[in-house]
Amino acid sequence: MKAVQNEQNPCFVANLITTFLGDAENIIAQLSTYLSAQDPDEVNYPQVATLALTLKGSSSSVGGCRMALACSQLRDASDVNDHEECIIVLDLVNQEFLVLRENLNHIVQMERAIHENEVKRRNM
Repeated sequence: MKAVQNEQNPCFVANLITTFLGDAENIIAQLSTYLSAQDPDEVNYPQVATLALTLKGSSSSVGGCRMALACSQLRDASDVNDHEECIIVLDLVNQEFLVLRENLNHIVQMERAIHENEVKRRNM
C-alpha cells in the first residue's frame, strides 16, 4: 500500500484503510443477518460463502492474515451448510476484525501525523 502512496495521493494508505474498515463492518453485518435465520435451511449459504471470500480478500490486502484465515473457515463452513459452525466462526471473524481494526486505526493515526508534519515542513 505504501508503495502506491505519493505526493499526488499522500493519504492513500489512510483512505484505503478507512474504506476497508467501513466495508468490512458492512459485510460482517450482512453475514450476521444471513446467519440469524431461525431455520438453518433458510440460510443463503452461497451468499455467505461469497461474502466470506470477499472479506478474506480485502482483509488479506490490508495485512489481516488472521482475519483472512477466519474468513476462510467461514467459507468452508458455509460450503457444507454447517449453520452451527458458521455461527461459531462468524464470532471468530468478529474478534479478529476488532483486533485488526484497532491496529489499523493506529496506522491511520500515524499516517495522518506524518502527512501533517510534511505539510508543516513544506510551509516553513
